[in-house]
Amino acid sequence: MATIYQVDAFTDELFKGNPAGVMLLENEFLEEKLMLNIVKEMNVSEVAFVLPKENHFAIRFFTPKAEVPLCGHATLSAAHILYELGQVSKQESIIFQAPKDLLEISFTAEGYQMKFPEYSLDKIAITNYAKALHLQVNKAFEVTNDWTMLVLESEEELANFKPDARLLQSLGLGQSIFTAKSTSEERDIVCRCFVPNLNILEDPVTGSAHCALGVYWAEVLGKTALKSEQISERKGQLKLELKNDSVYILGQAKTVFKAEFYL
Repeated sequence: MATIYQVDAFTDELFKGNPAGVMLLENEFLEEKLMLNIVKEMNVSEVAFVLPKENHFAIRFFTPKAEVPLCGHATLSAAHILYELGQVSKQESIIFQAPKDLLEISFTAEGYQMKFPEYSLDKIAITNYAKALHLQVNKAFEVTNDWTMLVLESEEELANFKPDARLLQSLGLGQSIFTAKSTSEERDIVCRCFVPNLNILEDPVTGSAHCALGVYWAEVLGKTALKSEQISERKGQLKLELKNDSVYILGQAKTVFKAEFYL
């Protein structure tokens, strides 16, 4: 048997934020096909599989369709479980070796702070996007790890947008970040993320997307500390800080349940 936990990440309320599975392993990673089937059985967008090493943890992220190099809410969920179970002292940082990146997570009074990489942004043409989506697109970028990011004119447009998987994929937006400056005093920016390429039409809260969002908006707004809200149906809040060539992402998490897999 193997224990799996479900956690709601980037929220302090149950049934909000983004749910992720966390499976703590002992000796080695499971076969990839088995890990994919576990994600499908859990019916969540990602599961983090965590393997202890001598002085860190190896971590891999799977969607129902494929492995991905980085997942923010699953990283947050995995750290939350390790701290909650007492496997790591809250006075110590957790080091995760992900497929591409070394991630550091610390426990703070406000939540879990994750040190993530900065993503690169390469500007691309906006012509096709604006007309097909019926949105006022101000800028578009190709982003690290196959993301495309569109900057919209208004928060209202973003909130009212109704995604269509086929249309997004036909435009090359099968893994995309839509964002706008917020009109609220409680936050600086808003965003939504769509990942039909991985069988996820809309991801509720996407930590890794903020590796690009933080870089872009810090420059545009002229500030290194930002408050972001992902305005999906479940919603989620993140605090960002850019320093030392990294994006620090602060969020909270709640354990929902644990279950046993008969593998």
